[in-house]
Amino acid sequence: MIACEGGACRIDGDVTVDTVGGLLRALQPHLLAGIDRLDFSAVTRADSSALALVFSAIRQNHGRFSCTGLPTSFATLAELYGVADLLPA
Repeated sequence: MIACEGGACRIDGDVTVDTVGGLLRALQPHLLAGIDRLDFSAVTRADSSALALVFSAIRQNHGRFSCTGLPTSFATLAELYGVADLLPA
């Protein structure tokens, strides 16, 4: 589930291969409206699909993007894939 207010969207629940398609579709209009931050503090589980979600948002906003509340497992996945330095603060 995604809840957006102002320039940020908060993702709640799982961000996995099973949910990322729906999350990306729900996020799309908010990206077009110019949100610039994703809040992951309510994410309960994330797999490598979460990286795809973040990088899609970054690409659509031409790099002007930040993330908050990233779970530890997310940072571990980013390091494993060698993309940790590409993640927005």
